[in-house]
Amino acid sequence: MNTHHPAGILILGLLLTQLLAAIQVYLSNIDLYSTLSAVKTAGYLTIPNATVMKSLREFRPAFLGGLFFTFSIGAGLSLGSMAAAWLWVSVFLRNKLVLYIFLAAWGGLLLSINIDGFNSIPTLYFLFIPPVLFVLMVKRKSREDIHTSRIRRWVHVLPIPLLALLWFTQYDKEMFLDLRDNLLLSNLVGTKFSNFYYTYTLYPAEAFKSLDQKIIKTCKVKDVPNHSIQLKLEKRLIANDYLLLADASQVDLSIIQNKGNLVFEADGHRVFEVKQDQFLSDSRRVLQKFSRATDRHATFRHLTFLSLLIGFPVLIYMLAHAGLYYLFFLFLHPKTAALTASIMCLLIGTLVLFYFQAHRSSNIKIANIPASLISEKWQTRVAALKIIHQKRLEIATYRAYPQVLKSRVPQERYWFARSLSVSRRPDTYNDLLFLLKDPNTNVRTMAYYSLGRRKNPQAIGPILESIETANDWYTQMYAYNALRSLGWKQKKLP
Repeated sequence: MNTHHPAGILILGLLLTQLLAAIQVYLSNIDLYSTLSAVKTAGYLTIPNATVMKSLREFRPAFLGGLFFTFSIGAGLSLGSMAAAWLWVSVFLRNKLVLYIFLAAWGGLLLSINIDGFNSIPTLYFLFIPPVLFVLMVKRKSREDIHTSRIRRWVHVLPIPLLALLWFTQYDKEMFLDLRDNLLLSNLVGTKFSNFYYTYTLYPAEAFKSLDQKIIKTCKVKDVPNHSIQLKLEKRLIANDYLLLADASQVDLSIIQNKGNLVFEADGHRVFEVKQDQFLSDSRRVLQKFSRATDRHATFRHLTFLSLLIGFPVLIYMLAHAGLYYLFFLFLHPKTAALTASIMCLLIGTLVLFYFQAHRSSNIKIANIPASLISEKWQTRVAALKIIHQKRLEIATYRAYPQVLKSRVPQERYWFARSLSVSRRPDTYNDLLFLLKDPNTNVRTMAYYSLGRRKNPQAIGPILESIETANDWYTQMYAYNALRSLGWKQKKLP
């Protein structure tokens, strides 16, 4: 009997992904650095700022940022390939027709990620990882494994769909925020993981965003003889965060006038042509169309997020199962150790679910908010703050306001900052400025969000100052979005 756990094959798939992912993110970072340098030279505000820009030329952020792809698309491809091999050997008993179906599915995936344009490194993910892991998984299955009873085969697999069904009962629009609050920010290890995620997640994200999803886009307008028309075009472009770089050799969008029409180009290739008046009257819709037409990563992006949603939890299960298996293997028969590990993983996953469900925010009546805000349980205080935000109540009228402002619990400060987005009291404005310096990334981002929602242009100056001094990319993104919500637009700085 094979005593080696399949997690070894899974880890190999992750290592292969990480090698490619680090290269993908590094190349994206270098390209972004070149773009931002041109934007900065032209006198515009850059996101990220000069401090973070320097890191784009370093390999460390690319390597650590690459972990996002490793634990999303890498996990999805690795687990999918291993599952296909397991099914082919253990369920379909090496049926050739089924193998051809799997090969066709693999070819379909390769085609789908390149259907809108060739994607070099994403293609390498799909080209190398599935066949390598499929072959290794098939070789792992011995003759003894093939003739193992069907019941024993499925016992090791059943905990995964069972846990998925159990956890699905908790799914709603607040689930991921509650997971963050109760399973990450509630302990030191989870907090470090959260900080790591927010520090490095935008490096890989930039590698497969569409133009519409990017904060900074570049463009140039050519061959427009009428100066008045050119100014109108430039005004519409800047209003949509397309920054004009007349002297740049490479931009995201080039617009060329052709009589009464505008030709939209990307990378020197014509994308489409629209009436000039149509663009001037509805520039946002036209630019969204351009973004969709030039988006080569749409399928890869969808598969990555699907892998993150499904593959990452299964990855955690597999690694936990491997750890428990080798622990029990010290004093149990391999088959018994594997079975015990499966049962323990099911129990642990269920216990974590019960803990999560018990600590999720409960519904609180408006009349009970004052008492809830001074509760000893931070979960109860957070539940009260959520109701204040949902019902658009004035947080400053509650006596617990000063206490909540100075809370040592980041989850509470986060929801406090969010509740300030609906506050109408002018004196709460300074408290939001105070929260811009909070040590927790989530709290700072929510403070920026609330400043943007309040529509007070007085906040533009402090936000611009904070962008200049911020040392993390994630909060700068929220700060920029807040500026745009306040009506601020890019213009060349002196």
